[in-house]
Amino acid sequence: MALPRIGGGGFPLNLNGAFASQLPLPGPQTASAAQFTAGIANASNILSLPAGGVYLLPAGTFYIEPGPVTSLQFLDPVSNFWRTINSTPLAGGFNVDADGGNVRLANLTGCPIGALITNAGSAGVYTNGIGSTATGLTVTPSAGGSVWVPVVGGTNNSTVTITAAGSNYSFNPALVCSPPPQGGIQMTATAVVTAGSISTVTVVNQGAGYTAAATITVINDYRDTTGSGGVITAGALVSSGQLTALYPSAATNATFVAGVGAHGLPQTAAITFTFAPASTTSAVAVMNFCVTGIAITAFGSTVAVGSMFVGMAGAIVAGTRASNVAGPIADITLTQPRPAWIQPGIGTGSVTVTGTVIVDPGFGFQSAPSLGFISSGGTLSTSVAATASVGGQTDYSWVQPF
Repeated sequence: MALPRIGGGGFPLNLNGAFASQLPLPGPQTASAAQFTAGIANASNILSLPAGGVYLLPAGTFYIEPGPVTSLQFLDPVSNFWRTINSTPLAGGFNVDADGGNVRLANLTGCPIGALITNAGSAGVYTNGIGSTATGLTVTPSAGGSVWVPVVGGTNNSTVTITAAGSNYSFNPALVCSPPPQGGIQMTATAVVTAGSISTVTVVNQGAGYTAAATITVINDYRDTTGSGGVITAGALVSSGQLTALYPSAATNATFVAGVGAHGLPQTAAITFTFAPASTTSAVAVMNFCVTGIAITAFGSTVAVGSMFVGMAGAIVAGTRASNVAGPIADITLTQPRPAWIQPGIGTGSVTVTGTVIVDPGFGFQSAPSLGFISSGGTLSTSVAATASVGGQTDYSWVQPF
């Protein structure tokens, strides 16, 4: 079968055996603090990452199967933060060309991975720009020591102008918006065609950090050989002096042991932010919890073997995005949540305190999920109940050099 390949420019690629001195075969291996910086010296093609741990792949070509709560990430050259390629065990393996700086494995369970801005602050309090030095805005988390990059101003207007509707379009064209300076968030938009002409344009993400309005290029659907003439013009920038995006730094946080990213150390409850100067600015952290344990509160009496708990809530980021800020690519879509499945111990028809097995800890929870109990026959039961605890957990990935 065909396997997806990701890679990028930089140092030479496809260096056979480039991982050999760092990840020889065979045997399991845990990445200690020293090994994160010096390379993995013991024989292994299995990488163990603790919660909050990251591992930057050296230059070379690899086949990688990330663990169920480990993400394969690449460094976005526009926004300068890490974007997730894989966060589900159903995605299978990947062929990866790494240049030594653009691809990493990250176990971000228990860590904040982004922020939903609920109040952008009063206009003019901060200086337009990217980063604390440029903007004069310092963002401090309540716990974990994560490092954050604020973006102030530079948001594109949510209203654009159809300067020319074009003609003879058979399919909706794609719209490509020019990027902001590095560290900003790129604007995205979609177009709808009616009777062969562009009739509607919707701005999906207003972007952040622009110094001038984005330019929008109309690109035909690959099936469309007749459409032409469409011109879309972005409106003036808005939100000057206000917080328009907030995300963890791409750098490794030197405050902690090597191998812990700027998202900080894993937590068991969502962090909060303090802004200086404060203004009216507020934001909700986007967390990445998994289930780490449960406490049984009702044991039932006729429980069938094979019945399970499922965590079905707690994966949606609470809060309403402020107007004229970057989203959703910068906040609510940063993770791909999935439910947790927990098999309790069952004896003489009742759930037992011991014997619980977390089959799948879930992924992307914002808080402890509510647990439903499903019998082995598929019936939802209220006679058995439990509460969940969340945080981060160690995970294992398979990394095979070519």
